[in-house]
Amino acid sequence: MKNHSIRVSRHRALWTLIYTALFSVLLVVRLAMIQVADANHLHAYASSIHVHRIALPASRGKILDRNGLVLAMDAPTYQVVAIPKYLTSQKQVAATAESLSHYLPFTQKVLASVLGDKSWYALIARSVTPTVAHQISALNLVGISVIPSTGREYPNGTLASQVLGMVGSHDQGLAGVEYEYNKILSGHSGEWVVRTDATGNPLPQWQKSYTAPVPGNNVQLTIDANIETVAQKWLKWGVKRAHALNGTVIVLNPHTGSVIALANWPNFNPNNYYHATPLEMTDYAVEDPVPPGSIFKPVTATAGLTLGLFTPNSMFDTRGYKIVDGVRIDDWNPNGWGWITLTRGLEVSSDQVFMDVALKVGAQSLYHFIKLFGFNHPSGVGLPGDSPGVWLPESQVNAVDLATIGFGQGFAATPMQVIAADAAVANNGVMMQPHILKAVISPNGSIVQSVKPKVESVTTSAAVAQELQHMMTLEATQGTGVPAQVPGYIIAGKTGTAQKIVNGRTSNSLFVSSYMGMGPMPNPRFIMLVMINRPIGSLFYGDQVAAPVWKHIAEFMFQYWGIKPYAGPDNGSKPLVP
Repeated sequence: MKNHSIRVSRHRALWTLIYTALFSVLLVVRLAMIQVADANHLHAYASSIHVHRIALPASRGKILDRNGLVLAMDAPTYQVVAIPKYLTSQKQVAATAESLSHYLPFTQKVLASVLGDKSWYALIARSVTPTVAHQISALNLVGISVIPSTGREYPNGTLASQVLGMVGSHDQGLAGVEYEYNKILSGHSGEWVVRTDATGNPLPQWQKSYTAPVPGNNVQLTIDANIETVAQKWLKWGVKRAHALNGTVIVLNPHTGSVIALANWPNFNPNNYYHATPLEMTDYAVEDPVPPGSIFKPVTATAGLTLGLFTPNSMFDTRGYKIVDGVRIDDWNPNGWGWITLTRGLEVSSDQVFMDVALKVGAQSLYHFIKLFGFNHPSGVGLPGDSPGVWLPESQVNAVDLATIGFGQGFAATPMQVIAADAAVANNGVMMQPHILKAVISPNGSIVQSVKPKVESVTTSAAVAQELQHMMTLEATQGTGVPAQVPGYIIAGKTGTAQKIVNGRTSNSLFVSSYMGMGPMPNPRFIMLVMINRPIGSLFYGDQVAAPVWKHIAEFMFQYWGIKPYAGPDNGSKPLVP
């Protein structure tokens, strides 16, 4: 009996030893698997719980006017971020959402849906004020963090809004300069690697690594904010006065091609762009081709004069209409003016005179000049949506088409294309590339890139261009442009009243009214286009609708630039010799 008990005890001890050895082997194997085979996987899993990478957006570069005034900038703000995974119950989710709803512009229901998705990261609010950030931080909510950041601010509100554009929720430019020069403005994001405990609270050595963001470069525009402000003011007045749909003003330096002002009305506030309508957000200066009407006539005249087919004193028999291939094309004045010179034809804006010029020049030669004046491609001003316009292929142009093109109908061009073309007249026949970018400037103030004036083409000789300046000066002093006159100054210009194309047909009730003028003569410092779209009522001609707006803006510019009155009582009807 005693020996049996001893054998049983030894047997049990042996099996206990065997089991213990096997268990130890299993533990060693499992430990080896954990420490060696599964080490990378488990380390990654632990990191996913305790280590979080937070992207730090780079400070976006400023947008400046030509004098250094800030038009757009990043302002200090804060982001509210969450780790919904740390909210372990619906009750905790609801309580957190309820607390945040008192400080953020979201309902408790919306916040609860974001916090309840059990993800490792969620952006709750992209931009909150320092006050709100401090209030949320003081709540000490589990899984909620407040991180310093920046938000886009446009300190001048609606000023040049279509030019500047706006920035979306991911610091991506969505329109205007913000879109066109997004890579320059954006910079490079940094990264914040944070270590936390299981509840989402930072550990004592919480910052694992930090890579600072690299701020973007600043973009300086050629626009003068003071002139832009005045242009915007008087454009709004002109659009409302004419009960029009919208309007555009462009001021250009004809000798460099730089855009001094570009205003559209209606406009919007890019600080709250989500409330804007498509009409308010469209940059009509570059995006909306329209028939230019009579402000295109200087191009037709250039062709006729340059080819030697006409002189300023060439005579035309105007009867108020012209029959072309059996089609009657009416002049805007149904009575005509009888026998008049080319100069007088430009003064009174006779459509028939410029039909005759275009037909004599011919399609091939006129299209040659059209291309010289930059109408066969987008303006290249440096803004998104830059349209090339709408033209009939030269091979499809018949005599009727050619006659209507001669006085600015039968095609569509953007306001920027038209002013860039007419600026060649002001610059003695040399057309400059229009541009809105003046320079790219680093955050420390050094010049990264400086935009130099670029010649687009030579459209004609200086002699022909000066003949046209003389003719356009007479237009402004004793022709249709008289309402644009600024007392004491000599200007040159051209009115325009174009019929819009609706459903492929020329409308008799919808117009684009414009005035293109340059000054002070004989050495113009600027050329300005005022274009008012779809005026309603008795005022719809360019001299009635656009010329008064031009006058008010030009009057300010003469004073702003310190140009003293110099013209005599005739105000330029006998222009000075260059």
